[in-house]
Amino acid sequence: AQAGRLIGAGVPRQQVAIIYDVGLSTLYRKFPASITK
Repeated sequence: AQAGRLIGAGVPRQQVAIIYDVGLSTLYRKFPASITK
């Protein structure tokens, strides 16, 4: 999804959570931190 692309591009999850009005925990469940490494 678009949020995944942003996270993959290095956008902080806090920022993505604000943009998409979703919880940080939801983002971490959908996009584990290992994706960005």
